[in-house]
Amino acid sequence: MKYHHGNLKENLIELAFSECEQIGWENISLRNLSKKLDVSQTAPYRHFETKEDLLAEVAAKGFIKLKEGMDEGSDFLETGNAYINFALEFPNTYDLMLGTHLGHFGNYPNLVKAANSTFNDLTLDLKQHMLDLGNEDLSDKNVGEKAISIWALMHGMVGILRKTLVVEEGHGDIGDGITIAKRIKDDLESFLAKTVNNILSN
Repeated sequence: MKYHHGNLKENLIELAFSECEQIGWENISLRNLSKKLDVSQTAPYRHFETKEDLLAEVAAKGFIKLKEGMDEGSDFLETGNAYINFALEFPNTYDLMLGTHLGHFGNYPNLVKAANSTFNDLTLDLKQHMLDLGNEDLSDKNVGEKAISIWALMHGMVGILRKTLVVEEGHGDIGDGITIAKRIKDDLESFLAKTVNNILSN
């Protein structure tokens, strides 16, 4: 990837986003990014007062990429698949986005904007899905609560599916959660359809 020093801020964000997946956001340093971009060690501080300010932009970029993937879905279930696929492809960035390291998002306006835009898209897609299912209660309260419930479902599934990537399959009995999760992963769209529709029916 070629970087242009005239776009140092964008270059720092792009490189930090890449480094986040390669070495983890905890190990990113402005000094090492400066070396890789061949600029002075003080140059990044013209754009970011702290490492956390830069990480907030990395998280914002993650929300933007997540939103782009979700926007490609033709229906709500594809949106859910896109969410889970993003989280599995960019696990470190996902942890930064949804974790507690950055604290109050209100300290980072770009991050607030990106996160809210992504959640609003999820909510709008859900509202259309509820309409297609004939759900009569499309109030902001009901849609919002359903959106949080489904978000919690997808967030939980992300954690379970990530575990299946590093744990060997067990014995296949009913008490073997990893084996069950691996089977679900092989037919994730069907599982989401059943589970999401169950949430919407209550």
